[in-house]
Amino acid sequence: MLYDSAKYISDGAKHMRARMFADAVLGNLKLKETEKKIEDKRNKDLVASYSLIPLLKDKQKDALHRYQFLQKFLKESKKFGAQRRASEAKAVNISLENLSRNMGYSDVTRLIWNMETALINEMKEYFEPKKLDDVDVYIKIDDLGQSEIIYEKAGKELKSLPTKLKKEKYIEAIKEVHKNLKEQYRRSRKMLEEAMEDGTEFYGYEIENLMTNPVIAPILKSLVFKMGNDLGYYVDKKLKSVKKKSVVIKDDSLLKIAHCFDLFESGDWSAYQKDIFDRELKQPFKQVFRELYVKTVDEKGRDKSLRYAGHQVQPSKTVALLKTRRWIIDGQEGLEKVYYKENIIAKIFALADWFSPADIEAPTLEEVQFFDRKTFKPILIDDVPDLIFTEVMRDIDLVVSVAHIGDVDPEASHSTIEMRKAIVEFNCKLFKLKNVTFTENHALIKGERAQNILYT
Repeated sequence: MLYDSAKYISDGAKHMRARMFADAVLGNLKLKETEKKIEDKRNKDLVASYSLIPLLKDKQKDALHRYQFLQKFLKESKKFGAQRRASEAKAVNISLENLSRNMGYSDVTRLIWNMETALINEMKEYFEPKKLDDVDVYIKIDDLGQSEIIYEKAGKELKSLPTKLKKEKYIEAIKEVHKNLKEQYRRSRKMLEEAMEDGTEFYGYEIENLMTNPVIAPILKSLVFKMGNDLGYYVDKKLKSVKKKSVVIKDDSLLKIAHCFDLFESGDWSAYQKDIFDRELKQPFKQVFRELYVKTVDEKGRDKSLRYAGHQVQPSKTVALLKTRRWIIDGQEGLEKVYYKENIIAKIFALADWFSPADIEAPTLEEVQFFDRKTFKPILIDDVPDLIFTEVMRDIDLVVSVAHIGDVDPEASHSTIEMRKAIVEFNCKLFKLKNVTFTENHALIKGERAQNILYT
C-alpha cells in the first residue's frame, strides 16, 4: 500500500527514486538486467541503488564484480561534460557507500582497499611464467608498481610477441589483466593523493594488507606517514623517521599520509626533502615537494581572500585544470569545490562569466570564499581547516600560473618560489656546484669573469 501511495506523498519524480531503492533492497531488481539498463541509459538513480541489490551467495566475488562495474562506469564518464561527470561520480560514490554497508564495512575507504587487494589476488596466476610453444609469457611489476608483459625464449627476453602467438586466448587474457593493472595503478595513485588531501586515516593492519599488493606497495614505500605526532616511512610494521627513530605500528594504530602542512609543522620538512633527494626516491604524487599555502595576516579575521584578485585567466584552460581537482563547474554558481565531510564549500568569484567566450572577455579573478554547506553562510578564513585552505589556494595558484592571459608569466607565489628554491638547492648539491648562493627570490651565480642573478 505504501509502495503504491508513494507518488501521492512526494513531489516531482521523487517517488520513482524511492521505489527504485525499495525494489533494490527487496530484491525486485535483477543484477544483470540492472547492469544492462545502466550501460544503456546511464541512469544515476539506478547506479546509486545498484549496490543495494542483495549480494549473491559468494559475497566477496559478487562485491568485487560490482566494484569493477562501478569503476568501469566511472571511467566511461570522462567523455562527458564537467557537470555530468560530477553527478555521475557522486552516484558512484553513493553506490560504493551502499556496497560497503551491504558488505558490513564501517566506511567506504575500507571497502575500496579490500577490493583493490582482492583484484590482485585474482591476477596472481599471470605473474608466473606460462609456456606457449617455446615462449614463456608473464607479467612483471617493477619497483615503481608499473606492470609490463614479458616474453622470454630460452631465458632471453624478446622485444615483441611472436606473430604465431597473437591469437592465443591466453595472450588476450594477459593483455586484459595488464590493462587492469595499469588502471589499478592510476586509480590507487589518485585515491592515495586524495586521501592525503582529505586527511583520511588508515588502521595499521590496512596498511599492512596494502603492502602485500605489488602495485600499491611501491607507491606507499616512498610516502611519509603520520601517526600521532610521529612522522616517518612505513617499514616492516614500523614508522621510521628521517632521524632513524622507529615507532612500532600496531594493528589498531591510526595513520594518515602526511601532508606537507604536517611536515611544515613538525620542523622536519627540509630534512625529508633532503632524504627523498639523496635516496633518489620517486614519489607517485607531490607530497614532500608539494607547494604549501598558509593563511596570511591580511586574510585572518576576514571571510574572503583577495590573494589572486586582478589576475585574468583563460576560462577553457581554467575549467580543464580544475575539473581534475574535484571542482564542480556549475552554470549558476560558477566554480566551487565541496567538502562534504567538513560541510564546507570553496568558491572562486570572477568579474566576468566563466562561460563567456575568451575572445569577448576573459574572467578576472576577484575573491575566494568559503561557505557552510548547510547554512550557506560565509566562514572566516581563521575557521577554515589548514588542509582545505592550502589545497584550495594551490589549485588557484596552478590556474593563475598555467591559464593566465598574456605573454608575460605572472609573478610566482611565495610558495612556488620557496619550492623552486629548494629544488635548485638540492640540484646544486647533486652537481657539486659551490659557486651558487641564494637570497629570498634570487640565485646568485659567481663565475670567473662575472656574477649572474637568476630569478627563482
